[in-house]
Amino acid sequence: MPVKVTAFRFLVVFVLTIGLAACGFRLAGTSNLPQNLSSMVLLASNLDRQQQDVLRRQLTRAGAELKNQDDLEAVRLKISLQAVADRRLVSSASDGKSVERLTRSLDFSLSSASGEVLVPTRTLTQQKNIVLDDDNLLASGRERASVLEDLEQALFEQLIRQLNRI
Repeated sequence: MPVKVTAFRFLVVFVLTIGLAACGFRLAGTSNLPQNLSSMVLLASNLDRQQQDVLRRQLTRAGAELKNQDDLEAVRLKISLQAVADRRLVSSASDGKSVERLTRSLDFSLSSASGEVLVPTRTLTQQKNIVLDDDNLLASGRERASVLEDLEQALFEQLIRQLNRI
């Protein structure tokens, strides 16, 4: 009897797997870049080493093979991350809390190896409002850093979605 149950479970899992694959299901965060973008040179400015590493991992996971700048066959992805000035929206004197809007933007353009512009410069923007406690600066600093990291991650994901549309 256990052999029949195991075989039945295997059959059910197999059919479900085929069904999910046939309907186009993919895990969140995975995508495949178009074939003409599979070989790419990343030209990043205003990004620190950690931000560059995160972006490189995401591009690689999306199917890009990152090349050196001297590669004559690869497309050129030029990006620049900008920190827009934070805006204080609300401030409460009674409890020491304030609401600030954090905004980051990413400019990008794409050109072929020969220099032909494939995508002129576009700007992507992400923003989020956060509540900060002026009486607890350490926690507020950590919250700000976490939100900024999330904004950058969202910008990189938005960039890859834009590249998928090319």
